[in-house]
Amino acid sequence: MNKTKRLLALAMTLLLAVCLFAGCGEEMDEGEVDNRNVAAAGGSISWPEGFDSTARFSELQKDGTLYVAFNNVQSPNSGYFTPASDTITIVGRATTESENRTTWRVMLWQEVSGAREYVKGGTLYLTADGSCYTGTISGLDTGRRYKIGLGYDGGRYNMSGGVTVSGIVTG
Repeated sequence: MNKTKRLLALAMTLLLAVCLFAGCGEEMDEGEVDNRNVAAAGGSISWPEGFDSTARFSELQKDGTLYVAFNNVQSPNSGYFTPASDTITIVGRATTESENRTTWRVMLWQEVSGAREYVKGGTLYLTADGSCYTGTISGLDTGRRYKIGLGYDGGRYNMSGGVTVSGIVTG
């Protein structure tokens, strides 16, 4: 009986892993529309004077912009900020050690009851080729606080670069 329970648990785990893996792929069937928010090539990032862009992770909110620099990391998160309107503009630039995985993302989270919750449609996809890419995320509430998370599906590989988020309230 104990052996049967173990085999059943293993089978359920394998089934769950296959379902999760199948649902996470980026390939689409012919005719399927890609509704991802993909950043366009272009833009620029200039760090404010005194900002340490060489640190493992550094952030600063100044003059209506959140500045984030990251070096040799996997998935960092910023502190909270408040948008000045319903739209923020994100400029990002990154490189990676991986030659095959070059997509990374900026994800938006909102503060809810002292915790964080993913904002539906709040992901911007960028290319990690060392160039700047620009995109926007809209539909934000100026009465809420948000933070960004940087994600990269590079397994054991890290990424380095920077992000600016403009259109925020700063002191």
